[in-house]
This record gives sequence, structure tokens and C-alpha cells, in this order.
Amino acid sequence: MLAHSSSDEGALERTDSRTEALLAALAGGLVVSCQASAGSPMRDTPTIARLAVSALQGGAVALRVNGVDDIAAVRALTEVPIIGLDKRMGPRRNVITRTDEQVVALIGAGADIVAVDATDEVAGDVEARVRAAVVTAGPRPIMADVSTLDEGLRSWEAGAAFVGTTLSGYTPYSRADPTPDVELVAQLASRGVRVLAEGRFQTPADVGRAFDAGAFAVVVGGAITDPVAITRRFASAAPRAR
Repeated sequence: MLAHSSSDEGALERTDSRTEALLAALAGGLVVSCQASAGSPMRDTPTIARLAVSALQGGAVALRVNGVDDIAAVRALTEVPIIGLDKRMGPRRNVITRTDEQVVALIGAGADIVAVDATDEVAGDVEARVRAAVVTAGPRPIMADVSTLDEGLRSWEAGAAFVGTTLSGYTPYSRADPTPDVELVAQLASRGVRVLAEGRFQTPADVGRAFDAGAFAVVVGGAITDPVAITRRFASAAPRAR
């Protein structure tokens, strides 16, 4: 088995045969996030499942899916890796898999990897949150969704198999910019962290930049699976919108 890093004595082990298979499946590939918020015309479990299959036909190597019902429906249709999360509205923003009970439920629904909120804003003690999730998930890897370099490094040291840049720009102390935080991807990757670049990726060029910065894989959501947002982008270029 491989430890966290050669310099971390007593570090938690992060890979086993299950994780190695997931790494091989995700490495250098596109992960598509198939989600829809309450009130969206797409907010229907069979619709999410069809989105997932469409993404796979288009070349996605894995899927990111929210909630036990949607995960179970997608799992029934495919054996590709699923990153599961339980996203619920908090006081200021959506919070991702806050409790270990949610981790257990997501695994039971068929998630291969579980994403958790590993921000100071929500977790408080980032290291403790990640360690608890790692123990609860057992052989299934944890993806720590972070907003800053410091949160990412602490999550990695605490045992996360993947660190996602998902929440950059969503905490009050992180980078506020409408573009993907490729700099954060590069900072984490340069320190040996296995990065899943996620957050505001809109174009193939964005994806390419993330891989150039050292991303292990890239997650794209709304730019592929949200027809309302996609239409809004195109409509904004029409004369009637000016």
C-alpha cells in the first residue's frame, strides 16, 4: 500500500486495490457532475439518470451525483465510478456531506467516492472532519471539497484521497472570481496533492488549462448538464439581450 507521502511518518494509508482501480479510471479524464437544484425543470431522478448516461456516451470517465436517490438510479445503469455527495442548503450556501451518517447513506446508495465539505467555514476542524469521514467510509476514498490551499493541504494530510477545488469562491475568505481557480489547482498539484479541479469550468480550454496545471482529473457540471445556464450564456450574446 502507498502512504500519504514519503515524508509523513505514520500517515494514514490512502490507497488499496479498490482505490487503485478508481485512480486508473479517473486519471486524466473528465468527470461530469449530474445535478439539478430544487425548482429546476431537470430536478427529477430519471432525468438525472439520463443525463448521466448521456455524459458517459460523450466521454465522461466518472460522474458526480448528489443524493441517495439519484446515486442509486445512476448506479443501476452503469458501473463507472460515482462521486457521491449530499448537498444541502446551509445558512449561507450549499453544504456538502456534513455528517458521517450521510457518508454511510451515500455509500449504501452506490457511491464509490464520497465528497465532503472540508472548509474552515463549515467543518471548523478540517483535519478532524476528513479523518472521521475516512474512517467512516472504510475502503472507499474521500474527496475533500476545499476553497483554499491551506484547507487542501490539511485535508490531504488528514487522509483525503482526492482534493477538489470545488468551493473556491464559495467561502467568504477564498478567491472571488467568476473563472476557474486554476492557480489553486497548480498550487496543490505542485505539493503532491491529487487534485480534482472543479468549479466554474465552462469551456474545453478551461479543462485543458487545469490539466496543464497538474489536475489529476477535471469535474465539469453546469456547463454540460444545466440547459438553463447554457441557454442563458448563449442568449446573452443575442441582440435582444444587449
